[in-house]
Amino acid sequence: MVDFFRKKRLPVLILTSVILLSLATALFFVFSVFSASPVVKIGFVNPSTGVLAGNGEGCDWVIDQFYEYVRENPLVINGRKAELQIIVYDSRSDSEFCRLMTEKLVRDDKVDLLIAAQTPETVIPATSVAEDYHIPCISVQAPVDPLAHARKRYDWTYHAFWTIDTIYECYRGLWTKAGFPPHSGAKIGTLFANDEDGNEWHEIFVRRAREDGYQVVDPGQYQVRNKNFTGIAYTFAREKINILTGTNIPLDFMNALQALRDENVVLDCITMGKCCLMQSDVSAYGPAAIGLMSEVWWSTENGYVSELTKITSQELEEKYTKENFGNKMPQSAGFSYAAMELALHAIKNAASLDKKKILSAISKLNVDTVVGPVCYNKVMGGLHYSDTVVCGGQWQYANGELELKVIDNSLYPSLKVSAEYKSGNVTKDVWQGEMQ
Repeated sequence: MVDFFRKKRLPVLILTSVILLSLATALFFVFSVFSASPVVKIGFVNPSTGVLAGNGEGCDWVIDQFYEYVRENPLVINGRKAELQIIVYDSRSDSEFCRLMTEKLVRDDKVDLLIAAQTPETVIPATSVAEDYHIPCISVQAPVDPLAHARKRYDWTYHAFWTIDTIYECYRGLWTKAGFPPHSGAKIGTLFANDEDGNEWHEIFVRRAREDGYQVVDPGQYQVRNKNFTGIAYTFAREKINILTGTNIPLDFMNALQALRDENVVLDCITMGKCCLMQSDVSAYGPAAIGLMSEVWWSTENGYVSELTKITSQELEEKYTKENFGNKMPQSAGFSYAAMELALHAIKNAASLDKKKILSAISKLNVDTVVGPVCYNKVMGGLHYSDTVVCGGQWQYANGELELKVIDNSLYPSLKVSAEYKSGNVTKDVWQGEMQ
């Protein structure tokens, strides 16, 4: 009889044990899910290598600053302390590869927010992925025009930078400093690539320069990564241009400089975008860098303070220089920093990982960053954007090294000028001397 009850109880005990074990496992799973900290994932594609690597310089250092900030100022999502994960991929300065890496961030890493930065070659493909996959996106550091015209409508992207009309006015201020104001009869030679960025610059610069009474010598646009600028240089030599202007990747500009030298083209003034912005790029031009002029989007003189981290532009550069072997902080790193400021403002305000709530929080931003105030109150095409400040600069020797000095603040008089214009450039001071 005892054996009978033992035989009856054994299956019941086994079944009970299985049920209790399953229940315990389920409770543990539920507890783990609801007790685990939420993770905020931000995706960032950066040109860390390739021809645009100068623009991507300092990105990793910037990311470290925000890990440090969040450790001291935790993010809160749905009432719980959250972890921050910033995933950075190298675009290799290639638009197609940039798109692939951005898709990886969306599909594999499942990011909550994207940052698109560092020239149209990165910003256009990255924002395109954001729009296709409905991911909130903060974009910076690409002229507004080529981005706005890359697609008819932007529902998930908010941008901050300047328009090409603004940059034309910036360059016109530099030409005036060099002694060639509007209606002076000066000849301007144009050097624009046949890409999305160059197309927009070319149309606006040629039209507006002619409206301002300049004589425009336009040899036509060239293919990116062109190795032969002989024909263009010959045209400029024949026409005896005073000013050379354009926007180029550093490799193309270096090849163009060599062709100009071979044709003995002597210029009064050179204003260039993209290739003449970063110290690491212009240093590679050797003596040819002296006197080059370009726009200044961010500098320690701007006096802006981050509303999020409370750091000033001056303090930010001092920290960068101290932690990067004495190197100056590039302008692009200032915009990478601002993009991260905007991203964390949006996450904090949304207090949620719901993508529509994050998008809504981005659209309502009106904050001060290290590059100035950002408020998305303007529209071009289907793109909401915020203007950012810009001044005119010239590469001069200071403290034993090349520095991009602010020499013209006519567009934003509240910003400080750090140096006076210095006449001449390598084509007059070096090449001409070699020819004599």
